[in-house]
Order: sequence, then C-alpha cells, then structure tokens
Amino acid sequence: MADPILKNYGAQALMHFERAASSLALRQVGGGGAGAPPGSLLKGNVGPWPGSTDADFHGTLASIWVWARHQSLSEQRRFAPHRAAGWSFIQKVWRSFVPEAIGPAASDEAAYDCAMVLRAAVAELPLEGGGGDDARSELVAGAARVLAAHLGELEDLSGRDFQDPGFLAWNLIEYARAVEDRGLLAAGRRFVERAFGMKAPPVFATEPETAGTLFDFSSTTAMRVLAIVASEGNTPFVGAWLRERVARAIPPGFVKRGRDETCWNGSVAALLGRAYVISTEARFLDAYRAIRAELERRTGQSEAARSAGDMTDTLVTFYTSLGADALVRTSVVETSARGANVRR
Repeated sequence: MADPILKNYGAQALMHFERAASSLALRQVGGGGAGAPPGSLLKGNVGPWPGSTDADFHGTLASIWVWARHQSLSEQRRFAPHRAAGWSFIQKVWRSFVPEAIGPAASDEAAYDCAMVLRAAVAELPLEGGGGDDARSELVAGAARVLAAHLGELEDLSGRDFQDPGFLAWNLIEYARAVEDRGLLAAGRRFVERAFGMKAPPVFATEPETAGTLFDFSSTTAMRVLAIVASEGNTPFVGAWLRERVARAIPPGFVKRGRDETCWNGSVAALLGRAYVISTEARFLDAYRAIRAELERRTGQSEAARSAGDMTDTLVTFYTSLGADALVRTSVVETSARGANVRR
C-alpha cells in the first residue's frame, strides 16, 4: 500500500515552492527585479539578498533549482523565462567562477559553485529541453569533472560551509546517476567510501561551530549521510542502516546554532525527509515535521517572519527548499490535482 504521507505531500511542497520561486523571481535582475543596462553581465543574476547588486553565481544556480523544482511539481512553465535568463548569466560569467582545476589559486567557493551547477542541471533534466543546449551541457560536464578531480585529491575532510565534503560528493553522485556517467559515479563512490564509509554519524546536535567564521550554513553530518545514501542507493540495506545507525543521532527538532541556523536546519530536514522515504522509520518523520514547522514559521509571509535577520538570503531560500523537497518522491510527482509521471 502506498504511503499516504508521501502520496499527498507533493501539494504541500508546491505551496512552499510557489512562495520561494516567486520571491526569487522578483529579485532577478531584468526578470522582475532591478533592471540592467543593455548588454549588462548582471542580467539574469539573482543577488544574495534584496537590493544587492553583487554577481552571485551559486545564488543564481540555487534560484534555477527552485524554479525547476516548481515546474516539476506544478507542471507550469511560469518561471521558465527566469531559468533561461539565469542560465544565460551563468554562462556569461562562467570563467570567473569555475576554474579548470581546484588548486591553491582557486576561490574558496569554487568547489561549492561546481556542486551547485550540478544540482541545478539535475533539476532541469525532467523538463522540456532537458539539460539545455550543447554549450551548456559541456560546461556542466566540465564542472563535474573538476569536482570529481578535487574530491579525488581531497585530504582535509573537516571542511564546512563552502568546503563541506558531504555536500560536494552528494551533488556529484546524484548528477552522475542522473546522466548515467559510470566514471563520475565511481569517482564519487570511491570518495564516500574513503571519507565516510558506513560508520554511524556523530550526534547531529553536537556538530562543532567554528569561531570567527562568516558562514556555517551546511550541516556536515546531514550532508555526509546524504552522500552515503546517494552512493549506496535506495536499497533495503540502506534503509536498515538508517534505522539502526542514523536514527539514534538525529535531533528531535530545530537545533539552535550561533550562525546560519535556518540554513543548517534546512539541510538537516533534507536528510530527515529522504531518510523517511527510504526507511519508513517514524523517528525521521517526527523530527522532519518538527524542523519543517519551525522553518515554515520563520520563512512565512507574515511581516514578523520577514523581519527576522537572515530570512531574505538566497541560501536560506535554497536550504529550506531542499528540506521542503525531501519527501517528494523522485519517480512520481503528485500535486493536489493529480499524479503525473515525470521523465527522469
């Protein structure tokens, strides 16, 4: 019998994505937000927060992912022009953000930028036009190769925020599976086996906070588990591992953090929802619901919620949307109106 929670969840997720997609569209340069002079490199850019004129490579990719997921859930092309403008911006500024190799001269955000390219590209695959034109597809494939090479050489596994190794591996493996690239999949799985294995994760709430850093938006524990799940696949063995080794480490609800706690808890929710889909363990669902309720309260449309400190940041929208998307089944998209089979 189909799980009624999963069967009916698509409509709930769509409500979140409707709000998130609309908010990001209003912020896009030339797409509802600020105008751009003719020929401006910023046309299609989505700034990190309202009013910002900074070129935001990964923020624009996060927005593309939100718009693509909205279309997959709703079967409406309303944000397709925004995605097209976003990809145009990404291609124009590509060489400023994605290096040929991630070495000492590369930006601290280069690996994260590559991972976000892959997340946005995977979300495009079920939609009309798939991965876009050949030029874009080649750029995306190049980012995957750069990221795979970086993970193959990565020795310091303690990275956080933009260097979170679990987030990097999770995105590489999901892209490799989506495009059926066995070489990339093998590279991602080798890294996960070397870095994480199948050991039980530490207690999520004890995850350290590094003093003096600007960012702490990614739960490295949650991303580590997501990378393992992506590497092993949605198998009964993984379901048992989640129930027996992971469930005891999860928080019962929202975890207070000194910095970027909304994003951090959004990334935890992304793991909890996916873990429930695979394992059907009620502890994952209970914790997921508790965290998602607080995230929705914080990112709701009331004036009080909008006045909270970090609620308008693009990464807040992205990570809370990852959480909202986590219970949506990957093979069947069901909205409040009907179920719809979607080509993966």
